[in-house]
Amino acid sequence: MEPWLIHPDLTEERLVDVARLIAKGRNDALDRYEPEIGDNGWTLGTRAFQFGRHQILVGAESGEYPWLQIVDGSLRLIFQIGEVPVRFYKGIADEPTDRTLRQSFPELRQLSFIFPHDADASDFLFRFAVETGLDGEITSIKFVALREEEPVHVWDVPLAHSVTTLYPLGSTSAGGVELPPPHVGLPEDEAAEDSKAG
Repeated sequence: MEPWLIHPDLTEERLVDVARLIAKGRNDALDRYEPEIGDNGWTLGTRAFQFGRHQILVGAESGEYPWLQIVDGSLRLIFQIGEVPVRFYKGIADEPTDRTLRQSFPELRQLSFIFPHDADASDFLFRFAVETGLDGEITSIKFVALREEEPVHVWDVPLAHSVTTLYPLGSTSAGGVELPPPHVGLPEDEAAEDSKAG
């Protein structure tokens, strides 16, 4: 089911805009990733979240996205797309963690306001799941409606041209190592050669 059928504020254009903000944050973190000075997976993940959070905060403050509002600008970041409270996390859309499933009071209250006559819909949690490859690059961003710890609706955000893998400029790859040619033969031939040599 498309998100806009759950709530009309969750339009494709808005979801793509927010996903692009999140992707820009992660790509900025990847661009600054420097393992030679101590960066690791933890620092990359922390910076990627903070940079994505920053993009959403700036996007909401700029007025460019009048439908984007901040509910909680702290490190738990809750924002609204129109009336719908949303959060984002790095992980697989179909496997939310306990942290992903936590709700704050402002989120619960807002959901009860926007779905006052639909108890089923007010049980939803709305999240962007940022799925990544081994190097931290974005493989997909999905908009997920969760209920009782289970993803009920998962929608792939179409980011065909906005998500790219970035690599540092000027990095040099280590040169190859010269190896002698391998000895190729049957095991019995090797045993015979070893007995002659010994």
